[in-house]
Amino acid sequence: MYDINDAKALCDVLNTDSIYQTTYGIPRHCDIRYARNWIKNVVSNVLNNRCYEYAIIRKTDNCYMGNVGLINVDQNNKKCDISYFINPAFQNQGIATEVSATLIRYAFEELDMNRVGGLCMAHNLASARVMEKLFMKYEGLQRNCMIKDGRVVSLKMYSILKEEYFEYISKT
Repeated sequence: MYDINDAKALCDVLNTDSIYQTTYGIPRHCDIRYARNWIKNVVSNVLNNRCYEYAIIRKTDNCYMGNVGLINVDQNNKKCDISYFINPAFQNQGIATEVSATLIRYAFEELDMNRVGGLCMAHNLASARVMEKLFMKYEGLQRNCMIKDGRVVSLKMYSILKEEYFEYISKT
């Protein structure tokens, strides 16, 4: 779970240009007040079972490495979305895949979800690859569905269903 003491590290990561360029809910410039409010909201949402979003902290030195979460949790329809970002200093090490796999397992085995979806900007090949490694299926392209810094951006859609998840884990 996030701690308010993670605010400075969170702010530093959110202010990284590559994170900003590949996410749709993060402002261009993050200040410490924004980071603290973001952490308070995330913790409140976790405590109230509205979403399950967590800091990724390296055990050896308590270094903040990024964020992973189950967001847009819809208990009525038994679905949610996976979300993640990794500090660029720690990218390409399998961290996003590993922590996301843990949350997908939690979604199906503990929360009894039927579907976990995911979105990424069409140009974010690394995020698309993470979802593919999680055995999520490509569902299609939401063409020109958002505007980021005045540019029209398309989003790739992925998902994995409960029965697919259990099929994949039974083979491993």
